[in-house]
Amino acid sequence: EKEMKVHEAQPICNQNGDETLTAKEYLNRVRRQYYIVKQTEREVIEVRHDMLTIKASSLTEKVTGSKTSDLADKYIKIERYLDKVESEWCKLVDMRLDAKAMINSIPNHQQQAVLYARYINCMRWENIAIEMHYSLQGIFNLHSRALQSFERINSEYLQTVDKNRVNKGV
Repeated sequence: EKEMKVHEAQPICNQNGDETLTAKEYLNRVRRQYYIVKQTEREVIEVRHDMLTIKASSLTEKVTGSKTSDLADKYIKIERYLDKVESEWCKLVDMRLDAKAMINSIPNHQQQAVLYARYINCMRWENIAIEMHYSLQGIFNLHSRALQSFERINSEYLQTVDKNRVNKGV
């Protein structure tokens, strides 16, 4: 029997500040990050709209000395904002890669599928049940078993070794 080392990600604390995360707490972090990214995508659309508005207004106004620097300052702020959005995307990608590797360590493919659907693809329970041909209660039962498997297999990772290495934004 060969031992599989999943990855070397940083340990994290749960919401209560305890040193060990439950499987559900860990996977919900990935799900929450997805929604953060989705919200920032909406904001990017608004920012791009604002950029177009700035361009349009600069064409119709007579730009003088301080107006030019105001416009440049706005572009710089927008660029910084877009950098933050990119950072959130990168964080999501890293979190998903770690979570996928951990989910893949579960031998039961149905359990893998329910965790992928819920936490990686952020699907609703009803849609997962339909797609997997389970009743809603059957999906909840499968999910519960999948979380137990996930926690058992990845227990070392879910425990914090060093409190000083806690991820920010828990």
